[in-house]
Amino acid sequence: MATLQARAAERDLAASPQWRALGHYEKNWLGAGVHSTVASESFFLAADGRRDPAAELDATLAALVANRRIEGRDKPAACVFVARRKFLERRLGLAPQTLGGADCYEYRQWRAALSPKRISLIFPTAFPNSPSSMFGHTLLRIDSSRAARRTELLAYAVNFAAAAGDDAQGLGFAWNGLTGGYPGVFGLFPYYEKVKQYAWIEHRDVWSYPLQLGDDERDRLVDHLWEMDGVRFDYYFLTKNCSYQLLSLLEVARPSLDLTEEFDWYAIPADTIRALADVPELMAAPDYRPSLETTIRWEAGQLNPPDRELALDVAAARVPLEGEPLSELAPEVRAGVLEVAHDYLYYRLQSDAEAAEADSDHAEAILLARSQIRQPSPFTPVPAPRTPPDRGHESLRMAAAAVYEGEDLSFGLRIRPAYHDLLDDPGGYTAGAEINFLDLGLRADPADSELRIDDLQILNIISLSPRDDLFKPVSFQIDTGLRRRPSSVVFDDVPNNLGYYLQGGPGLAWGGDDLLGYVFGLASVDANSALSPGYALGAGGSAGVLARQAPGYQLKLEVGALEYVAGDDGHYRWARGIQQMPLVGDLALRAELGWEGTAVDAGLRGVLGLQAYF
Repeated sequence: MATLQARAAERDLAASPQWRALGHYEKNWLGAGVHSTVASESFFLAADGRRDPAAELDATLAALVANRRIEGRDKPAACVFVARRKFLERRLGLAPQTLGGADCYEYRQWRAALSPKRISLIFPTAFPNSPSSMFGHTLLRIDSSRAARRTELLAYAVNFAAAAGDDAQGLGFAWNGLTGGYPGVFGLFPYYEKVKQYAWIEHRDVWSYPLQLGDDERDRLVDHLWEMDGVRFDYYFLTKNCSYQLLSLLEVARPSLDLTEEFDWYAIPADTIRALADVPELMAAPDYRPSLETTIRWEAGQLNPPDRELALDVAAARVPLEGEPLSELAPEVRAGVLEVAHDYLYYRLQSDAEAAEADSDHAEAILLARSQIRQPSPFTPVPAPRTPPDRGHESLRMAAAAVYEGEDLSFGLRIRPAYHDLLDDPGGYTAGAEINFLDLGLRADPADSELRIDDLQILNIISLSPRDDLFKPVSFQIDTGLRRRPSSVVFDDVPNNLGYYLQGGPGLAWGGDDLLGYVFGLASVDANSALSPGYALGAGGSAGVLARQAPGYQLKLEVGALEYVAGDDGHYRWARGIQQMPLVGDLALRAELGWEGTAVDAGLRGVLGLQAYF
């Protein structure tokens, strides 16, 4: 043992990127040294192993030589820390299993069940209705060498998530996720369960990126997964989340990636995918799996209006499956009607936990009727979006603009760490979804050379989900942060102090990706010393149109009004049009012209600025 420890120290193995990755060590924010992101004390064999990689390496060698059993796993160290053992044997010039591992029956059975051949990065797109998934999600898929081609549903998924319990939801879930109130754990699941969760229940499209890992790299990752069984991390929704920890897992496979250092402040799934895409020859072209909702919308759109209505009648059991009117249709048309009817009814069964057993029986009857038609499906496959997630715009945005208000010209600056608004290029993002986080606006007035905070959007979410004869979703928006009331310098001789606000409400939307109309009911609360008596409760609404004129060109027209029903006596009304046009590279031009008015005064506001994405 002493000889091996001395040899490891001589070769400085504790400082190697491979050992640091196996222990999930990262640099301390303040001062020298490192610490591990692992929270489970049982993961460390040295008393100070969480902060001392060298001590942990020595303790690991001691445990392997002594054939020490690991508490909680009821196995010897050689059968628990398989990736560590193989690393030490290789770097110390020892033959395989010199440090044990010959009798690791459970590990061999587990490894044989996985039979790993290929690993893919999986990205279910953003789901604004869930705090934990509003930015999307990432996980890994392990394809088996025994599986036939195109049978990825039979693979295994590696998922990192907060162990929050099934009843965790709402503001409490969001708060605990932001503040590290939940442990994070790696889990291994049948991949079809995750597809069912994301694509069939949460209605999220799923992208899969095959990773070009060598055999040794793949084996290291899988061995380390075995070491991670039951190991807890501190989970933070914005930083130490699924994407960050999957990057750390990929660094075990290939330590030269060194990607986690890029995401000290926050880790957004789309950003981490783009970081991996920047690594030469690491990710192959992605595959696209549309959600059940996307598939139904696409297939129903290929039916003519009468046949589309007939499909809804079939799903609702308002017409018989035998006889008229289905029997009057050509076989290929009848097949299409039955397919849409079945998929739509299945969608409802997946979305409604209290769906009746009769509905399930009726879905099987529709499927049986379809099976009796020999013609293949008449529908073309759902086309993949033109822009995959790894090629969307960067989420960090900085803007500089000239602002004209109340006959004054000033200079505005904005910085938004994350993530996407309705006027950003929608390529690679969820259509109709807006999420702005910590969007800070600054203003400099040349007249007095004063730089001040104009507003701060702590969190702004808009979800525009279009309604049609098949789907009746409710859109929503919520916006909170700091803003000036009445507004900036539009109004002369009126205090416009900075104060807290919370605003939002439900809404309805209609249309498609190129033209979307919407209405919202709104409620708001402003706490601001410029108001009398210091607060205002408002109620009202807004309506608008979002148009995509060409790739990268977005136009938004909106009108709205809030009538103050308590506190300050007055109202706030607005009308505005905003246009964004792409320039070169990661630059875009945004122009805004608007009107706003209160019981005191009214005025125009114009903004012309440059947007840069990083």
